[in-house]
Amino acid sequence: MELLPSVVRDIYTNMRALAQPELTVFQFRILSKLYAGTRSNSELALWAGINKSTMSRALTTLQKRGLISRKIDKADRRGNFIFLTVKGKNKYKAISSVVGAMLTEKIDKIGGRKQKLLLKGLEVLKEVFSK
Repeated sequence: MELLPSVVRDIYTNMRALAQPELTVFQFRILSKLYAGTRSNSELALWAGINKSTMSRALTTLQKRGLISRKIDKADRRGNFIFLTVKGKNKYKAISSVVGAMLTEKIDKIGGRKQKLLLKGLEVLKEVFSK
């Protein structure tokens, strides 16, 4: 149980260093979710566990920075579809690439057997937490 916080802290520290001062880790997480596909404000708020107005403020900040764009839902004019701009996609890819390289560097230091065990363990965690 003590391992996960240190791993997450290490990843977050590297993400903060790469994204600052432009993005917080939370804002990067939003970009990550949008990189997977267009979402509504409500979907993002539910995913993040926050209310819609708090999410809307975060999205407004990202929009002002040119990282996301909003499109009005024609079926329900109260709703918006949020998606990444080209700049947002590039920012997400740049940060992900560097963080991925950092993780790869650390994982490369362990042997192949341990790498396979790690992958198997991560797959189990993903399965458990995706339910």
